[in-house]
This record gives sequence, C-alpha cells and structure tokens, in this order.
Amino acid sequence: MINETPGTSPQNVNVNPSAQPRNMRLTPRGATSSPLSRRFPEVRGGQCEFCGTLDPTQPGDKQYKLCPHYRGMDLKCVYCPPSKDQDEVVRNSTLNVAEHPYRPGELIVWCKSFECSKKHEEAFKTAS
Repeated sequence: MINETPGTSPQNVNVNPSAQPRNMRLTPRGATSSPLSRRFPEVRGGQCEFCGTLDPTQPGDKQYKLCPHYRGMDLKCVYCPPSKDQDEVVRNSTLNVAEHPYRPGELIVWCKSFECSKKHEEAFKTAS
C-alpha cells in the first residue's frame, strides 16, 4: 500500500476554456477619453428630483432649497449669460448638478438648454 496524503494526488478539474483570460479578446482602448464626475439629483422646475415637495406652503421653484441635498444653496446655471434671469431658469428648466471633474469638492450646475449643454460638453472635451 502506497502511503499518500489525501489531496496530494492529481485531480481532474473541468475548466471551461473560453472562461480563461488568455482566451478572451482585449477591449480596444477608446479613441477619446472623457473626464468622469459624480452626479447629484437634478433640480426640475425648482424641485429636487429625489425629494420633491417638502413644504407645501413654499413656492415650487424654491423647494430645492429645503431638501437635504441643496439646503441653503442658490443654484445657478454657470453657462447662461448674466443678463438671463436665473430665477426664471430655475423655474422653467432642469438643472444638472455634478462635481467638477478636475476640482473635487466643487459643483458645476448647468441647465438643459441646448446652448448650455453644448458649452458644458465642449468645456470638458479632451483632445485625442
């Protein structure tokens, strides 16, 4: 009788050959890269998309100032011209809110108008 310790003898293992990394295709690198940033709830018509109406006695376009996400903040589109009434923008538009991709801790706010969205895309487009 051969003195073998259990578990030291060769064992057959079924391995799916296509599941091995060496058999998979590498994903090609994209032609362009873009910065990433953390997104926060949109402000739609002055209301936080997550919180909605918190105080029915306050106007709808001021509700975002009561929610825990934007309490006490005065959000304004950074791309709208200064001559544009920012309260009107908040009342009649959707504001996107994101962390600045290159300066963590800073927020960027832009409305969903075509011009401002285009300016935002161009501001963070990277050269290929």
